[in-house]
Amino acid sequence: MTLLKFLVIFVFILECQAGHYQRLLLEKLFRDYDPTERPVFDENESLNVSVGLAFQQIVDVDEKKQTLVFSGWLDMTWTDYNLRWNPVEFGNITKIRIQSSKIWIPDLLLYNSADDSFDVTSKVNAVLSYTGEVSYLPPGMFKSTCPIKIDDFPFDEQSCSLKFGSWTYDEATVNLKNKSDRAQLDSYIKNGEWLLKDVTSYSESLKYECCPEKYPFVMFVIYIRRRTLYFLINLIFPCLLISFMSILGFCLPPDSGEKIGLEITTLLSIMMFSQIITGIMPESSLSVPKMGIYFASVMIISALSIIANVFVLIFHHRNVKIQQPLPYLIDLVICQFLAKLLRMKRPDEEKDPKSKTYNGVSDMNDLSSKSLLANVLDINDDFGIGGAKKSINRTLNRINLKQQFSTNSNPYMTNNQVSLKRDNSNLSGSGADIFHDNKADINSVRKNLSSILKEIRLITQKLKDDEEDEAKSLDWKFAAMVIDRLCLVVFSFATVVSTVVILLTSKNIFKPSDPHPIF
Repeated sequence: MTLLKFLVIFVFILECQAGHYQRLLLEKLFRDYDPTERPVFDENESLNVSVGLAFQQIVDVDEKKQTLVFSGWLDMTWTDYNLRWNPVEFGNITKIRIQSSKIWIPDLLLYNSADDSFDVTSKVNAVLSYTGEVSYLPPGMFKSTCPIKIDDFPFDEQSCSLKFGSWTYDEATVNLKNKSDRAQLDSYIKNGEWLLKDVTSYSESLKYECCPEKYPFVMFVIYIRRRTLYFLINLIFPCLLISFMSILGFCLPPDSGEKIGLEITTLLSIMMFSQIITGIMPESSLSVPKMGIYFASVMIISALSIIANVFVLIFHHRNVKIQQPLPYLIDLVICQFLAKLLRMKRPDEEKDPKSKTYNGVSDMNDLSSKSLLANVLDINDDFGIGGAKKSINRTLNRINLKQQFSTNSNPYMTNNQVSLKRDNSNLSGSGADIFHDNKADINSVRKNLSSILKEIRLITQKLKDDEEDEAKSLDWKFAAMVIDRLCLVVFSFATVVSTVVILLTSKNIFKPSDPHPIF
């Protein structure tokens, strides 16, 4: 129990001594200290300040405003000549923490700041060492300007510069040096949109137009690359599908009535995706991003496909009754040269040879068969009025021959024979009357046959004209088929070439979105 009390008293005494030594140290250090005084032994001497940066997280990269927002802290170190002490005299105290407002600190600012308040760092305590070394690490949310290069969007790489320098001290009074060639990245938190490649640093001095002295600065360059997985899935892949849908419009038959509708829908979809890209990209006329060029090329291909489909429909629905037949030049170029080049044949040329033989035999049988009028009248196949006249004349000749034979008969006839002849002559007279009646009927039949023949000729001519018009329409439709196939080949080639040349030539399209686990 006595030992425990002794230990407690000993620790209490040490704490009291430590507090006493620190109070004495502070009184000694700040008795005649002026925080506005530059802490150097010789006024002509330049104070060296080492500057580093601990990069923590990329908060935002605004392409339209061309700004970079990140969090981190500065790491400044310098030696204050007035803040030195002997640790032996003050209870072996080697380091103390004091408010930054009580000591001299360099007025370090971000030159290319895009924030409303230039100094965005928080005022924190500084760490003093007995050698006079001061370590000051103010954190902050930094917002700097960052010119965005949109040539390779969304497969782009950006480099943003952070220029830290003293606002009032020139190189002769304060000399800024970078602590390391790279920033501290051990506390970095990964960003879902941007991949941090590296953060390098260097120091220089520059003379401005306002002042004759050189002013030092420390430059930190942030190298970032955009992660492309989001854009590939949500923008590029749907646009590729839509662009190839415009090609499928040439595979639809013209009679479906959906060729123009499909192409217009495709064009509107591409324009919608283009508006989304336009809302992301910065408004710049200095360069056009590859994604914009690709969408523009796809829109042009889609618009030209609409025009090509209009020409296909014009050719397919050509009315030869009111328009001219297929011109020879078009037939030569499209139906012969291009059709042969595209390995296309007319539909009548692709029929089975057996069907051709069958049709040929049937045509021969049709030619050898009687005409319709001959079958109806049961006369010889002398089609027309001339044939009917010949048949009637042959009938009349047979009747005249019978009359002549009866007149020039044997003179040595009996009375009975004479009376029989008279009776026959009477019968022949009555037969002549009957013949005259039949002749009148034949004349009426001739007139009826003439009118029927005219109608048959009109119907036959109409069928021939319809067949000729159908053949001419088939020529136009075959030309439309050739143009459709040609456009399918040409626009497929143009779509593939534009995709390969514009998108696949980007150097970052095949790079992984997360190549290493740190950055």
